[in-house]
Amino acid sequence: MKLATTQQMRELDRRTIEELQVPGMVLMEIAGRGTVEYLEKAVEKVTGKHVVIFVGPGNNGGDGLVIARTVFNRGAVPHIFFLVDPDELTGDAGHNFSIIKHWGIHYTVVDTADTVHAAQKTILALHNEKPIHSIVDAVFGTGLCRDVRGHFFDALTLINTLRQNYQFFVVSADIPSGMHSDTGQILGGAVRADLTVTYGLPKPGHVHHGGEGVGQLKTVDIGIPPFLLDPVGVTGFALDETTLPQIREKSTTGHKGSNGHLLVLAGSTGKTGAAILSARGSLHSGCGLVTLCVPQDLNQVFETSLIEAMTVPLPGSNTAISIKDYQQITELCKGKNALVIGPGMGMEPETVELVLRLYKECSLPQVLDADAITILADHPECLAHPAGPRIFTPHPGEMARLINTTIPAIQLDRLHAAQWAETMEDMEHDFPIITVLKGAGTVIASNQGQWCINTSGNPGMGTGGMGDVLSGIIGSLLAQGYNPWEAACIAVYIHGVSGDLLAKKQPYGFSASQVALALPKAIGHILHLPKKSSVH
Repeated sequence: MKLATTQQMRELDRRTIEELQVPGMVLMEIAGRGTVEYLEKAVEKVTGKHVVIFVGPGNNGGDGLVIARTVFNRGAVPHIFFLVDPDELTGDAGHNFSIIKHWGIHYTVVDTADTVHAAQKTILALHNEKPIHSIVDAVFGTGLCRDVRGHFFDALTLINTLRQNYQFFVVSADIPSGMHSDTGQILGGAVRADLTVTYGLPKPGHVHHGGEGVGQLKTVDIGIPPFLLDPVGVTGFALDETTLPQIREKSTTGHKGSNGHLLVLAGSTGKTGAAILSARGSLHSGCGLVTLCVPQDLNQVFETSLIEAMTVPLPGSNTAISIKDYQQITELCKGKNALVIGPGMGMEPETVELVLRLYKECSLPQVLDADAITILADHPECLAHPAGPRIFTPHPGEMARLINTTIPAIQLDRLHAAQWAETMEDMEHDFPIITVLKGAGTVIASNQGQWCINTSGNPGMGTGGMGDVLSGIIGSLLAQGYNPWEAACIAVYIHGVSGDLLAKKQPYGFSASQVALALPKAIGHILHLPKKSSVH
């Protein structure tokens, strides 16, 4: 499922209308009719029911007017509430208003707080007379970039009140009004929809933050030809089973040596659990061999907790991994396929020195998590000098440290934050630098222009240790021969699917260890899905 930013969608519309000579009215007609098709599938036929439509300015309001005509033709009684003076509508929206007037469809202008209050009484009176089938939100589309205020805010609040208190079904045209289509940010206030029907292509805002407030997401093909996508630069996508890079089935002649060997540098006093969880993530996602370099004094903890993994107690590292063992670690890197650095390793000065040196000198593909990210954030001069491919796996706090901003700023525009490496100056080598910005709707972005937003996972995964498991899965896939982009995407998705399988039995209260244990089932689930076309 490709994702188009606001600017890209605007350009796709423009080229379709101006260069390919498809009238805007045609696109709007298809959008409105397609919305009703999905609405009836989600609820029931509109025949004989009231349908309430809130119409705002611009083309989104025009979509709402097409919806009004369509439900009218299907035997419903539409009630249009204009939040602007309809006589001031222009272009395709204005043309559709002219049609509405000629058809004699009832409408009311709601342009003050008092009239919004009156609209609520009218809607409830209609409901007492005949059931309300649904409420259509066609107030603001994808171009909104300022906070919603005044009677617009009151109207959006009314829609949410009717949905919550009276269980009216709400469908949003293109995007829930009040939501920024690129960032998912709530601009003052936003509709919470049960169904969002978007047009042409979904937008990043639909899947950011786990798609909260979007409800079911459906897409209407309004007739924009696929050959326009590349020229417009549509490269991002929603990561789901249709866009997931192919997971390779294991060869019948394979063995532990052919399934990759991962080296993990993690753990310190009080944080051995993070290292253990990372190793479990790698073991349960198919890695042939896993070796942990661990502080000497903590080796017994790892030996008894990870019977399938190998451990190497480092003689120069007592309670935290130290630069004193650099030579032994570099020797251990020989014959390995990938390296995970960071889970629970601490911030001791000798650990800091080791991480920086390995980043600049070790050519193995590296997954950098937790304390390793914080160490590199404190030494930004090193970031442009990797010795090989690097995958960063920050949570919002670590991301904020990495690019020197705040957590709220990260959350306001997660995609932009994850794309930080694209603008890194003085890159010494042309290695892929991939960022996995964790959270609801994990964002994956590469310095080579690729990006996607994950659709798997659930709120029950908001507990300690989940990121440690993820780092191990990414390292495992790197060791098994997947390229860095494939490894990041597959790992994030199967990690979420593992959590989703657990959530079917219990919505929350499951642990990171359980997610690691459920990974084989998640991988099997994906491998047995019907084959679908992929978009990378």
